[in-house]
Amino acid sequence: MTAPIIKVKRLAYVRVSAPDLDQAEKFLDKFGLKVAVRLGDTIYLRGCDPYPPCYVLSQGVSGVTAIAFEADDIGDLEKIAALDGSSAIEALDGPAGGQVVRLKDPMGMQVEIVYGQTSLEAVEGAVPHRFNMDGERRREGELPAGQRGPSHVKRLGHLVLESADPRSVYHWYHEHFGLKKADEVHLPEGDAVMIFSSLDRGREFVDHHVVGFQFAVDEGTRVQHMAFEVGNLDDLMGGHEHLKRERYKHVWGIGRHRLGGQIFDYWANPWGVIHEHWTDTDLVNEDHVPSDTLPGEFEDYWGPAPSPRFLVSRWNLKAVRNLLRLFRASKSV
Repeated sequence: MTAPIIKVKRLAYVRVSAPDLDQAEKFLDKFGLKVAVRLGDTIYLRGCDPYPPCYVLSQGVSGVTAIAFEADDIGDLEKIAALDGSSAIEALDGPAGGQVVRLKDPMGMQVEIVYGQTSLEAVEGAVPHRFNMDGERRREGELPAGQRGPSHVKRLGHLVLESADPRSVYHWYHEHFGLKKADEVHLPEGDAVMIFSSLDRGREFVDHHVVGFQFAVDEGTRVQHMAFEVGNLDDLMGGHEHLKRERYKHVWGIGRHRLGGQIFDYWANPWGVIHEHWTDTDLVNEDHVPSDTLPGEFEDYWGPAPSPRFLVSRWNLKAVRNLLRLFRASKSV
């Protein structure tokens, strides 16, 4: 593959629209995101870590309307702005300021590359505690620090893009922003089912994946889910019980992924947009050697199988046909 134009440093935020802002904000509050500021009809939400707001909520048809990455410097914005189809460098709307260049990916998704945003002060997150596990007795004379209520979202960690051709979409993100394959799941004939990609920060260790490129069984295009890191396992479990009490729709979990290693829990907002809580992740750097895995070998360490709601965003004849194809591939190992 060709050398990337730039190498982004962080997944910065998502723009999400919802038909009812009050209902959407209530779900996000119960999920563990907090309002940073309201500007007109737009609500900017944040996690506990000292990053600018990671979730920009506005009214409209339900769905993710844009994803954003942070660049290293203004020179990176200039390189992206020079591409055909990109916007000029513009002032970024929102409370954190900064500058932005906008362009479309092969799916038609708006991608925003930002630089110069102002960080926020960290706010109190989940109470940490030691664990008496693995033969070590570290928590002496103290109780676990579990809390009732929402999980404490720390930051936006990753998202998954669904399309009929995940390999070509991945190549575009690699060539433009330097995303790098961490692991791949593919059919015996070679068609990609999922390509996990990480940031390319050289020797620095980063999350196993920042974007997953997934085959959409209905052959549509969308952000399939957004994933937010929470404080620890107790924080994730407490948030699970809280969302269950509030009668939100549970999609999948709780379990631990094999590729990536995250302990995960997936929930849907009132319009079916999937939001993930996760804690703990594999970390990789330039020394990581990607694996190539068949669907039958792609089994999580523990937890339930994916629900139909997680696997299928929209039912049609293509979805049925492709599910049967994936099922046959999973039994061929």
